[in-house]
Amino acid sequence: MKKVLWLLLLLALATGFASASETDLGLPEVDPLDHPIGEIITAGSSTVFPLSERMAELWTDAGGVAPSIASIGSGAGFERFCVEGETDISNASRAIKDSEVESCNAIGRDPIEFRVGTDALAVTVSAANDFVSDVSLEELAMIFSSADAWSDVRAEWPDEAIQRFIPGTDSGTFDYFVEEVFDEDEEPILSANPQLSEDDNVLVQGITGSPYAVGFFGYAYYVENQDELNILRIEGIEANVQTTDDGSYPLARPLFIYSDASIMAEKPQVNAFINFYLTRVNDEVVDVGYFPASEYAFSGAIDYWRIANGMTPIGDAALDLMDDIMLEEVDPLDYTEGEIVTAGSSTVFPLSERMAERWTDAGGVAPSIASIGSGAGFERFCVEGETDISNASRAIKDSEGESCKAIGREAIEFRVGTDALAVTVSAANDFVSDVTMEELALIFSSADAWSDVRAEWPNEAIQRFIPGTDSGTFDYFVEEVFDEDEEPILSANPQLSEDDNVLVQGITGSPYAVGFFGYAYYVENQDELNILRIEGIEGNAQTTDDGSYPLARPLFIYSDAGIMAEKPQVAAFISFYLSNVNDEVIDVGYFPASPDALNAAKQAFLDAMMGM
Repeated sequence: MKKVLWLLLLLALATGFASASETDLGLPEVDPLDHPIGEIITAGSSTVFPLSERMAELWTDAGGVAPSIASIGSGAGFERFCVEGETDISNASRAIKDSEVESCNAIGRDPIEFRVGTDALAVTVSAANDFVSDVSLEELAMIFSSADAWSDVRAEWPDEAIQRFIPGTDSGTFDYFVEEVFDEDEEPILSANPQLSEDDNVLVQGITGSPYAVGFFGYAYYVENQDELNILRIEGIEANVQTTDDGSYPLARPLFIYSDASIMAEKPQVNAFINFYLTRVNDEVVDVGYFPASEYAFSGAIDYWRIANGMTPIGDAALDLMDDIMLEEVDPLDYTEGEIVTAGSSTVFPLSERMAERWTDAGGVAPSIASIGSGAGFERFCVEGETDISNASRAIKDSEGESCKAIGREAIEFRVGTDALAVTVSAANDFVSDVTMEELALIFSSADAWSDVRAEWPNEAIQRFIPGTDSGTFDYFVEEVFDEDEEPILSANPQLSEDDNVLVQGITGSPYAVGFFGYAYYVENQDELNILRIEGIEGNAQTTDDGSYPLARPLFIYSDAGIMAEKPQVAAFISFYLSNVNDEVIDVGYFPASPDALNAAKQAFLDAMMGM
């Protein structure tokens, strides 16, 4: 897909074509009455079906030819689109696989992805079920695999057989659930002999038929049947607009439609319908029972339509089409004077220190770097105006952005890597290796002894060592584990320090100690520390990249175009940093940012330089 769209992008940039009358979204106005004949054939995800059905109804009501829509599952939809070549649009509740793209290419199609919404996968029971309301991911795995009766999961639940109703194996919903709950291994869930169906209405009927039944499907089907169903909270988090948008709900996923530029060119009714769909979907998606795609993802869909139609893209998401953005090479020897003042996150500190060493070794003026925590770093950058670059292990807050503006600064965000927050114990600890999110909350709050968390663990006091409250690491942990409420963890009287080396020393000093910090500090001290798996998932390059590790987070540096204009050594250092960071980030102990995120950082740099 990237190759064909990139060629189209070059053509669009060369021609500069634009429609005379565009909507606010950047799409030309279309009138369904102009397309009363022809065919629009769609098939695929049962989850996307209600949304596409709604959009087809609006299109038809306005005079357009009626699209046909088959609800057959994402996999079967891609089969019809990429192998049989029978459909014009493929609905999907997961991204297309490489093997499916290859099948498309084999028949002369290059699928274009249009993000149309976000689904929170709903795990539901009958409204007659009065004993289940909240489950952990570990319990969810038991419910859909090894547990025979509800009492096998929690002793206080009824000793009644679990009746399972799940989507068929061709469904993107099935694929997503297996990926998130069973680490892509479908054997446990299928071995439990569930009732399978590609028709979500059949699943709803099965679940509502018994207080001991359970199942899952797209959120829209819960909304449609909420009088008869109860939706379960996962890890204490309810599915809603906020939790799906910020990623805290564990079972949120994107929704797509796919087509092909040649189909859109040969069948103007298909091209117009996709335009119509994108133009109006955000007016309908919540009412259907889903949530809007993020602004960035949706702008990408708009741009992909524009590019397929020979138009210039208008959003940052078009950067996804490029393999890499190359910044002009800088020579540190040209920047031997002046100052480069940085401060902030202790997590980003080792990475910025490494980049500063490379810069200095090549002849550049030595940057100063203070490890004081993300919050304190933004204080120095946005309030005191003392630093040129602010290191951060979280995104800047609105209030901090406003403080920057108050002193004439506009913070520019540069993504430089990804950290897997490491929860560690001493290498002398021989009883803890894997914890659930629920147990993690207990360990860092209300549990006095290890045995309060699991009876088989020692009756020894838990000794907690955590980053200070100015740290982005602290903020992130509290957000993920305590739903942004810092009172439980602070009430447990932990030892706090902004210096992660102090935390390492505390943890290694006792087999009953525990703490957390950026992954690099674990790597540096792994002979003395054990890192804990979270929900059975180890923090590593793969699990942070695919998002399955529950405590992965982005790493940033921030600056300001005015600073970069006044201090060319700062601009050059940032360019050097972005151009070379992927050569160092793994060795430091972190993981690369996605290519798209790094491209966006480079584009932000270029935009800042062009505006000078």
